Amino acid sequence: MADPLHKFGNEGAWVHVDSGWKFPQGVGDFARVAQPYNIDGNNDAGAEYRHGAATIELEIYAADSAATDATLDGAKATAMRKAGQGARVLSEEPFEAGVLENAHTDGGKVIKGAKIIYATDAKTHEARSRLYYFTTDQWRVLVRAATQDDSKAGDSMLDEFVRALPWDTLGSDSGLH
Repeated sequence: MADPLHKFGNEGAWVHVDSGWKFPQGVGDFARVAQPYNIDGNNDAGAEYRHGAATIELEIYAADSAATDATLDGAKATAMRKAGQGARVLSEEPFEAGVLENAHTDGGKVIKGAKIIYATDAKTHEARSRLYYFTTDQWRVLVRAATQDDSKAGDSMLDEFVRALPWDTLGSDSGLH
């Protein structure tokens, strides 16, 4: 299997060859921690971003991937486990992220998914974590965020990270095949 990740341009970005998704060096106030990684040795890929005490895992899965987090149920189970002992779902609601602008996937469509907020203590909302999950015909995009900030500003910062992602690259031709 060829390496599914390659450096792209001169600004620290990496591209996932199969999906065309670009992992930029930074998204808003968040910086990528290291180069992106392969998931379970297959063609799925991810990267970690941080800003202050907030950590985000961004992962791209093929629709037919056998990885646990390639399904919403699997991603929910992992998010619950990572949220910690005693975690509970505080809310689950639809979330609009961006527009897919290329003809290779769902060109021109607003990408819609789910946003699920977890807390280890439902009364105090401590140790909040969030799962954002999106599907297209060919790809699954997972964003798992952990932060101690349960304020509206903290929630808004994570929502803006998700909306600022390079959605227009999903399903594009990376030019590296």
